[in-house]
Amino acid sequence: MKKAFIFGASGHANVIASIIDIKNMEIFFIDIAPTKENIINQDDFFKKYDNYKDANIYIGIGSNKIRTKIYERLINLDIIPSNCIAKSAFVAHDAQLGKGVVICPGSVVGSKSIIGNNTIVNTLSSVDHDCILGDNSQVTAGVTFGGNVTVGKNCFFGIKSAVIPSVSIGNNSIVMAGSIVYKSVPENVMVGGNPARLMKKV
Repeated sequence: MKKAFIFGASGHANVIASIIDIKNMEIFFIDIAPTKENIINQDDFFKKYDNYKDANIYIGIGSNKIRTKIYERLINLDIIPSNCIAKSAFVAHDAQLGKGVVICPGSVVGSKSIIGNNTIVNTLSSVDHDCILGDNSQVTAGVTFGGNVTVGKNCFFGIKSAVIPSVSIGNNSIVMAGSIVYKSVPENVMVGGNPARLMKKV
């Protein structure tokens, strides 16, 4: 039976465990403070990483910052994180997915869209045609992107926020839950409201 290792031991890790094929995979969680039998200490995993190169490796951590550190460490060891795509998600045949991508149940990735490395598209979110989502970003539940939206790296979109077509979001920016983004957003800011307006620099 093939082994699957999931970084994290709480909410997002459990979501990934619920998506992958548990009938054909033996699942182990990786955490910094193991508390159960099927949880492996993170340091122990990296000490023995040569043993796991043939396994499926997933990153089940919601924090963009922590997830990115683990992703980069894996890549530096030539371990490619697996993509996790729910059976009930729709990914267009001409969309492009990076490495370590998570597409959760009920989500849609439209034609010619590009999802960057280590990016999460959460439950019931919609990425319309020709969108680009940068590396290490997170789209939480129920987010909607119109067509031709461009998102930078390390961005975060709160629950049920929306971005109208052809808008750009700069690197490291945050869109608060329920916000409607009508115009482009610069780098390193938090925006919120309807219409979305600058809340603070981040």
